[in-house]
Amino acid sequence: MFTVGISGDVQNAKDTLKNLIDTGECVLNMVSEHFIEAANATSINSPHGVSEWSLSGLHPEASTHVKPARVKESVFAIECNLVEVREFESRSKPGRKSGAMVILEGINFWVREDAINEDLNMIDPDIIRPICRLGGITYGRVTEGFELLRPDYEKTKASGALDATTSTSTSDTEATTPKPTTTTTTTTTRTRDKL
Repeated sequence: MFTVGISGDVQNAKDTLKNLIDTGECVLNMVSEHFIEAANATSINSPHGVSEWSLSGLHPEASTHVKPARVKESVFAIECNLVEVREFESRSKPGRKSGAMVILEGINFWVREDAINEDLNMIDPDIIRPICRLGGITYGRVTEGFELLRPDYEKTKASGALDATTSTSTSDTEATTPKPTTTTTTTTTRTRDKL
């Protein structure tokens, strides 16, 4: 499941939201450094119905399970079905809708062969070089990936790092607050030659 936030309301939806509501399908394409300028060109304020493929220079590639095409230049793409659209009211302008949250179900994942390991479970960040939109016209680069092991509750408790008497009460009149603890986390960095 994936959630996507879209500014604006459903009644005055821009192409992305309008097409998604009309078709019930979409493709999430990971934007990489090598085509960020072309991807940005798709944000042009063109009238509805004008193809952004020709404006951006990007190329459509047939999807497997949904009608919308994926972006051929994208290293990683997810074909999705629409599950739900939920609108939100503006806090600064009560009575007006200011955004929508779209819930999508990923039904097919596509990744370029040179970007995934032999076990088909890890994408190489050095190849995908993803770009993230931080808001407005500001973007960011993901330049390094790392793995962070999840702590195990029973092992942490056995090591004495947790106070065994800490509990949460369901009573309205009684609750305890966990005491601050110190835990040790191990970080493992995986490099391309270890994939």
